[in-house]
Amino acid sequence: MENPKLMMMVAAGKALDYKNRKPFAGSNEIIQNIVMDIKANGNAKISAIAAANRALKYKEENPKALDKEIMQKVMNETTEIIESIE
Repeated sequence: MENPKLMMMVAAGKALDYKNRKPFAGSNEIIQNIVMDIKANGNAKISAIAAANRALKYKEENPKALDKEIMQKVMNETTEIIESIE
């Protein structure tokens, strides 16, 4: 069984990596790429997508923020994200 919080952090990291490699990529393109990569099902997959989306939102709001800072913010909100999905 997948660990939803771990999947969320992996997805958020992949989203930020993709954005760093392709700075002009839109959120939809990035999320589509991540959806294909995530090896989870059900709420774990939905939570992972939500975390990736939140990481991209934070990056958009503050482009100079370090990925480490964004990952920490997402990690601090994992419980909230999971609860909002359930």
